[in-house]
Amino acid sequence: MTAGSGVQHSEMFPLINQNQTNPTRFFQIWLNLPAKSKMVDPHFVMHWGEEVPKIVTADGLTSGVLYAGELMGRRGLPPPPDSWAFDADNEVGVLHLTLKPGGEISLPPARGGQAINRQVYFLEGSQLGVGDRKLTATPSSL
Repeated sequence: MTAGSGVQHSEMFPLINQNQTNPTRFFQIWLNLPAKSKMVDPHFVMHWGEEVPKIVTADGLTSGVLYAGELMGRRGLPPPPDSWAFDADNEVGVLHLTLKPGGEISLPPARGGQAINRQVYFLEGSQLGVGDRKLTATPSSL
């Protein structure tokens, strides 16, 4: 979604199961638009789970969902126009990765050597290594 010049926002999800609970895990990432885009027309796209590209490493120990950006030769679905992710120079990548014990994945360096912020949110498991740092079971971010 690109809020731009304004949008009404609410969370509404279709029920998957009509006769039982519908558990939801919800994670939102908001990126502030640059000044030149603050008043663009608002826009929304829905990326349905079955349409979003999936990745799996050769050893099968790491899998992921690629919501935005590129990884392992795959590209996420097109982002909304005028969004931060729409400009390829921003190198926005949003992935949900699942690593089994011993699983690993390397993110490619930024093109052109520009400084890129990367954020990791550790949601489940007992330990996660990022470079030479170890995250423990308490949810943390780098």
